[in-house]
Amino acid sequence: MSAMDLESNNKQHWYKSPWLIGWLLLVLIVIAVNAYMIMQAVNDFPGLVVEDFYERGQNYEENIHKKIANNEKWLTHFTISEALENKPTTIHFTITDKGNVFKVAEKVTLFAYRPSNSKKDFSVDMKLVDNKYYQGTMNFNSKGKWDLLASVIIDGVEVNYAKKLFVKEQ
Repeated sequence: MSAMDLESNNKQHWYKSPWLIGWLLLVLIVIAVNAYMIMQAVNDFPGLVVEDFYERGQNYEENIHKKIANNEKWLTHFTISEALENKPTTIHFTITDKGNVFKVAEKVTLFAYRPSNSKKDFSVDMKLVDNKYYQGTMNFNSKGKWDLLASVIIDGVEVNYAKKLFVKEQ
């Protein structure tokens, strides 16, 4: 064998390297997956454009102004018994006008939001008691901070009032 034959046998061709083939396959797979995702996004995405965006925007602004004006008409007060984990907690909610006259609402719903875990959020409908206040009973299943939101429908307009609550361990 000549020196030329030995040299050509020891030389490997670049396209036979397993590392190079592996990297090329990886790059091709990534490009193919991205192309597929782009095609799906273009074909299936309905878009953010709404046909009646102008009218909806005007209605939204009107509703916000109504809610702000309505919120300022009323004075609210929450009275909450001691809040303990896995124990019923009684919540009283009053809504009065500026003259301190109680206002009967069409509907009052109390929402409990857990900022750290939205899966624990829940709500209860509050009942009118003696035309003096609304009452609801909530059972908080974990200790810690909760946000309460009273959603009140008065004269056909929904208004919201918030309160923070800390539930203690038993």
